[in-house]
Amino acid sequence: MRILFAGDDQPYSLNALKETVKVAKNTWADVTLLGVHPEPTGKSGAGRNMLPADFSIKRAIQEYRQIFSGSWNKGESPYETAAGRYEWMPLQDGRWEETKVMRGSKKDLRVRIRLGNPGAEILAEAQEDQSDLIVLGCTKGDQCLWEGSRAVPQEVVTDSRSSILLVKDEQPINRIVACLDQGYISQESLEMINQMITIHQARLELIGLSQNGDMNRSVYTRLIEIGDYYSDREVEIKTRLTEVSDFEDIISGDAREDLLALWMGKKSLLSRFFARDWIGRFVSKCQTSVLVMR
Repeated sequence: MRILFAGDDQPYSLNALKETVKVAKNTWADVTLLGVHPEPTGKSGAGRNMLPADFSIKRAIQEYRQIFSGSWNKGESPYETAAGRYEWMPLQDGRWEETKVMRGSKKDLRVRIRLGNPGAEILAEAQEDQSDLIVLGCTKGDQCLWEGSRAVPQEVVTDSRSSILLVKDEQPINRIVACLDQGYISQESLEMINQMITIHQARLELIGLSQNGDMNRSVYTRLIEIGDYYSDREVEIKTRLTEVSDFEDIISGDAREDLLALWMGKKSLLSRFFARDWIGRFVSKCQTSVLVMR
């Protein structure tokens, strides 16, 4: 599993980092910590290769690395670096450079900074890194923005091919509300929810979405199978049905200590019922953290 944490220098990104640590501890995933900052005005070409010493994102990502690395007892972290060794690294124009490389003893921890449009840079990094999960934070309430009123989370959630964990606040998660509206559910997504249940010792509420009282037979069958899957693992689970037209009321309710989990797929009833950008709009309205699975 590969996790991409993406953040700026604001408190909501620190909250997202703490959730990244929890997931990494439970999965021993390869992790990339990505600091993102809008490209300075007038910087292009060679200017983009100059990172100012006083750049706030540089200080923030260094602090995030220290927090992440310090979250394990000495000798227990799979990210502790082994003895360094020299390796030949390819440069441009057919040149090579011998560089001393410090690699994780068991798992990779990469620390990077990208300048430019934050949403686009996060998506590009996730694609290049082949990330399975992107973790990022945002402001509280129904805005869900980055500093400067940037709708970064909405852009990433709408266009990402990876699953997304959007952290809205530092709060306990006692219940995971998973909304099911399609028959195909990947094993990876089931295991991801299982990870979140384990991390937070949360109970699970599985909601099957129907339209005009009618539910696709494959969706209903999958609902029963998923319920059995978690029951066999002794997970506290509650199952119920609701109309897709009531979905917006569910996510915009005054819920606390919940995590909303959504499956995204080509046969999603929600995608057919609402406009294309529904997922970005709905994660803004949701008062709690959101897990979007692909």
